[in-house]
Amino acid sequence: MFIANWKMNGSQSMLSDWLEGVGKTLDKSLQKQCLLCPPVCFLSEASHLISKTNLNISLGAQNIDPSSFSSLTGGIDGAMLRSIGSEFVIIGHSERRDIFKERDSLLLEKLKSASEEGLKVVFCIGESLKDKEENQTVKVLKQQLQTVKKVELNEFMIAYEPVWAIGSGTAATIDYIDKVHSEINDEVISYQKGGFLGVSYGGSVDSSSSKDILSIKGVQGLLIGGASLQYQEFCNIVLSNN
Repeated sequence: MFIANWKMNGSQSMLSDWLEGVGKTLDKSLQKQCLLCPPVCFLSEASHLISKTNLNISLGAQNIDPSSFSSLTGGIDGAMLRSIGSEFVIIGHSERRDIFKERDSLLLEKLKSASEEGLKVVFCIGESLKDKEENQTVKVLKQQLQTVKKVELNEFMIAYEPVWAIGSGTAATIDYIDKVHSEINDEVISYQKGGFLGVSYGGSVDSSSSKDILSIKGVQGLLIGGASLQYQEFCNIVLSNN
């Protein structure tokens, strides 16, 4: 799956142009592999446009709040996301773990909120530069994955984000990605949980690197940030695997 994570970017006109461009560039079978995650304020409009133009693209939210936090100002729970067209939700992204200090206990509640509404989950994990330098990558990732083990999810995928490689100019090597994805796949499969959709790579990815990364057996998709904002570049990434 190709996940377009727009982060805090976009506008209604950009959304319309992006969906129109993807619709003209990718056939239905390729559209089916695409998941658009715009800011939550654009989800309803995106759902309307996708339905109106008969696109085969899935929609996801970038965040969710625990349903138990009913008095949370600005909060959005799973039922609300469902009602505006979201089928997926991203949980545990490295930016939110870092900036908002989201810890395992909170992520567990978010996973429960998603599970209650049958939302499919993109659960992000990743190691810091310090973790990598101390050869703690696998240990850290397995620890982060324990949160997923505790919840019965409808369908879910893991997105591996080598935090040290994002926006740093230092790319993870193909061998490194291969090794880490193999470890993650083996760990999650050992949980014997149904609905596991595989592991997507969420390091810095663009059309110049996507083909090599997607050639790795353990990579089942890509979590794409800045390179997903322009529909031409996003489509080039999708087409690089087809």
